[in-house]
Amino acid sequence: MGKTKRSVEVAYLDPDKLELLKRLAEDTRIPRAVLMREAVDDLLAKYGMLKPPKRKP
Repeated sequence: MGKTKRSVEVAYLDPDKLELLKRLAEDTRIPRAVLMREAVDDLLAKYGMLKPPKRKP
């Protein structure tokens, strides 16, 4: 993804889910912010508001 203007949004997560997100970020070496953006894309696609993102093989 190229450089775009982004906004900050705060999300409150259950402590156990936050810990799992941190572990996933460490295990995959993908920053949490990137994982969160991917999750939002998936949610918007699920509800038909966004075309499903193309996944890298």
